[in-house]
Amino acid sequence: MNYQGRSNKLEHSFSVIISWLRSRFCEKQLTSLSKLYVGKGTEELFVIFLRKSARYALTGMVVAGVLCALFVISSSKKHEIWHGNMMERSEAGGRDKTIEMQIETEDGKQDYTVKLPARKLTKHEIKEQFAIAREKVQKLYLGENNSADNITSSLNLIETVPDTMVQVAWQLDKEGLITDNGEIVWAEIIKPYKTEITAELSCEDVQESVVLELTIQPPQRTKFEQWLQKWEAAFNKRLEDTASDKRIFLPTRVEGREITYRDKTDSYLVPCVVGMILAAIAGMLLYNSQMQQNVRKRDEELCKDYPEMVEQFVLLVGAGMTIKSAWIKMTDDYQSGLDRKQAKRYLYEEMSVTEREMQNGMGEERAYELFAKRTGILCYMKFSALLTQNLRKGSADMLRLLEQEAQDAFQKRKEQAKEAGEKAGTKMLFPMMLMLLIVFVMILYAAFRSM
Repeated sequence: MNYQGRSNKLEHSFSVIISWLRSRFCEKQLTSLSKLYVGKGTEELFVIFLRKSARYALTGMVVAGVLCALFVISSSKKHEIWHGNMMERSEAGGRDKTIEMQIETEDGKQDYTVKLPARKLTKHEIKEQFAIAREKVQKLYLGENNSADNITSSLNLIETVPDTMVQVAWQLDKEGLITDNGEIVWAEIIKPYKTEITAELSCEDVQESVVLELTIQPPQRTKFEQWLQKWEAAFNKRLEDTASDKRIFLPTRVEGREITYRDKTDSYLVPCVVGMILAAIAGMLLYNSQMQQNVRKRDEELCKDYPEMVEQFVLLVGAGMTIKSAWIKMTDDYQSGLDRKQAKRYLYEEMSVTEREMQNGMGEERAYELFAKRTGILCYMKFSALLTQNLRKGSADMLRLLEQEAQDAFQKRKEQAKEAGEKAGTKMLFPMMLMLLIVFVMILYAAFRSM
């Protein structure tokens, strides 16, 4: 019994949450869907909205996922031979190209592979390269240090000067307190240590030396930095001991501390997830836009069907039928047409809903008012007002008023058709002008060719 009570409370809470979400975020969408799915209840419409929104969101996520996968794995092969006999070298400093080609003459053809060296620099370009390299080396070799007189961290001994083709080889201090990768043997630095290093610059066959003076200051190490220095010593020793081995095993314990290692890798997870979320939102927005477009088409269809409906209604009422009987006659004819595979029409679907409401005990006046409210179009509201006015007060002129309404509806339909034709003509104006421009260009081209 206690379990059943908790289950009922949970079900009630879930129902309250769903109702709040529906009223807070989906009211406009449900109103639009009620116009497209005639006769469906609010719960059914909410389920349709969730299902279709989820379908569009999932489609967007799938498309985004596929595009992400294609982006990650895509590659393309470039053409290397242009205009039949031209190849293009890599820019100076680039890689040599290995080009596979097919040589063909009237005597035969043969597959052939050639190596195309990159372009070499001119003397002027080499001079410019050295000027840039000297300036950059004097800045970059300091690394994170502020000045050459106060070296407190490792040096940045670059091998290639950025944005140039200049290579750098280093001649370090005679005492060996600076390693090839710029690290400083801090254990040997007890007092300020003045020294100099030389950057040997080379570009193609030209060389130049740059002497750099510096002062290394004694370090102030934290406990972790002291431990890390010992780890580096252990690692360097292991490198020396296993220099001829294919594999090297990193130290797992230094100074009594256990060590774990993991790769530092770039991850595409975050951008892909963000992309899929954005695609899902785009899919939902697309569905909402499509739904609004369908609502506009539905309203256009209702306006188009209105004159014929009113005319048929006038004929039936003029033949002696009551309003309700004429209504039922029109809906029955529509249902018979559906049985013969005729297309559905929103107008007669709405009229069928009104017929079922009257059969279920709803008053005619209320049923006609709801019909007008569901259509949401002014002409149907006017038509409903004529019917309800006749039911309330009676009107000997109702038939005349309906005939007048039918005439007005047909006249309005003619005006709408004329307006649509004018819009279509305006839309055709740009393509016609574009075609005229193309013809004009072709004439000018032919004229210049003949000169």
